[in-house]
Amino acid sequence: MRVRLLIVSAVLLSLGGFSQQTYNLKEAIEYSLTNHPSTKIYSNEIDRVKFQTSEALSGYLPQISGKVSFDNNIERPTTMLPGAMFGQQKDLAVQMGQKYNSGASVQLDQTIYDQSLIYGIKAGDPAKKIATLNVVKNNEDLIYNTAVAYSQILVLKEQQRLIEANRKENEELYKILQFRYEKGVAKKVDVDRELVLLNNSRAQLEQIQTDIESATNALKNAMGLPIESRLMINDTLNHDKYLELVSFDNEILASIDHQIQQQKISIQEIDVKRYKAAYLPTISAYARYGGQAFGNDMNKAVTTWNNYSAVGLQMNVPIFSGLRRNSQLQQSKIELENRKVNLELIDDNTQLQVQNSFKQLKSAITTLTMNKANMELAKTVYETTQFEYNKGVTPMSDLLNAEYSYRQSQANYLTSLINLITSRLNYEKAKGTITGFVNQL
Repeated sequence: MRVRLLIVSAVLLSLGGFSQQTYNLKEAIEYSLTNHPSTKIYSNEIDRVKFQTSEALSGYLPQISGKVSFDNNIERPTTMLPGAMFGQQKDLAVQMGQKYNSGASVQLDQTIYDQSLIYGIKAGDPAKKIATLNVVKNNEDLIYNTAVAYSQILVLKEQQRLIEANRKENEELYKILQFRYEKGVAKKVDVDRELVLLNNSRAQLEQIQTDIESATNALKNAMGLPIESRLMINDTLNHDKYLELVSFDNEILASIDHQIQQQKISIQEIDVKRYKAAYLPTISAYARYGGQAFGNDMNKAVTTWNNYSAVGLQMNVPIFSGLRRNSQLQQSKIELENRKVNLELIDDNTQLQVQNSFKQLKSAITTLTMNKANMELAKTVYETTQFEYNKGVTPMSDLLNAEYSYRQSQANYLTSLINLITSRLNYEKAKGTITGFVNQL
């Protein structure tokens, strides 16, 4: 009995690893923002910029270094001394120094003034803002991709519902025609035509189920959900919010791309100042403490030490760098000009996207409204024609034409529904308001 319970528990635990998760749109978006791999990348970018700022700041902090050396002067250099110094006519060749030399020192360097380092530190602020804005932009992309994938499933499910309703009607009509054919009041060709329509509905249901599974996998990918996970959505399609037509807003100053480019311009302006500061002197201070040991035998060269110490100031005055500094400065100025031009291009492109997406949204709303009304009208005509056919008033050809028109109006309605959802999401994304829009769905 105990073994059986253990087996059942193991099976339940294994099934738990593949438990089915049900999400509404907001929950799917929340999962995307938390678990999609790209969120980790942009979070790491913020940390990287923090360390980059610390690196720039370190140039103004004390720098301490140590040095240890040991020299074996296998062939000591020879120095010529004037012989007159020793009362001789010929100069004397003398080898200076000891065979072994040891040295050890510690030095502290402190930058007192370096304008280029100061500008490097200032560049950290816009760099942090860019990293933060990139997180916001990535979140907007995740929201957009998740909402599009989620809406695609809803539309497919709506299509599946319509096809299933059509299949049931085809089955009912096929049974009626089959009965009439058996009674000799219907033609075999009419029965066959209806059977073809019924088989088409069945095939469409098979295909739509495959499409839903593919769209579900696309949603998993957009959410960052493992592809082997089981996913269900529990919302029904409500496109009323998509139909709300707000007044046209062409404001672009708050767009994420605009803000990011502005910060890039700020960084480049600082970069230009940094290269200009390369022409200025730099001042630093140092403190050094060390010792030396030397002798013609190794033991003395590592045991007998003579200490020394020094403190001082140092000014480095740049005079000529072979035009290197000027070339760097001119390159930085050109890059600054390019970034300003890119800002204009970004604004123009954003303005174009907002205008075009707004026009497409207006058209999509109008088209959906017309196609929905047309579908309802076609349904009424089809139901009326079907009733009249059952009464023997209308020929089969009229019924088939009415049915074809109804199916075509359904297809047009679904196409316009997809266009509406995509157009609305594109418009909100172009304006930079997709987060607020999706939150109210």
